[in-house]
Amino acid sequence: MIKLPNEDGFKLDDYPLYNLNRTSATYTNEMAEAMQTIGLNQTQWRILAILGDKNNSTVSEVARKGVIKISTLTRMLERMEKDALLKRTPWKEDKRIVRVSLTAKGRKALSGALNISASVFHLATKDISEQDMQVFLQVLKKVRSNLTKNPHNGS
Repeated sequence: MIKLPNEDGFKLDDYPLYNLNRTSATYTNEMAEAMQTIGLNQTQWRILAILGDKNNSTVSEVARKGVIKISTLTRMLERMEKDALLKRTPWKEDKRIVRVSLTAKGRKALSGALNISASVFHLATKDISEQDMQVFLQVLKKVRSNLTKNPHNGS
């Protein structure tokens, strides 16, 4: 049985959410180092991946899916547009809404980033069965869903 932080016998290394946080940080660091080999940072990788999944997204969609603050995202989009990786286009009906799409150079960068991401994924999931990965994915989605119903944040 899992011991909670306020219980006798609690061990941090046996606490699932601690391990979730540590695993996320380890993955983020590994991806950052790997992406540097092709000249991308972690935020650029997330933006490219989001646009690869749904090109022509709004800035708000990219911010939400990438868990990126709008101010940080705006600066990064400006930089990536200057580097010809993407294009920002104001929506005709409402100029406050800006759509972001990949350029040919951005699609090429995404292709390289996806290859690196696949390599990191294979490293991370070595010796884990497909069945265990499916259970893991379901558990992660359930934990995330549960946390969105947090009584401490007024939801």
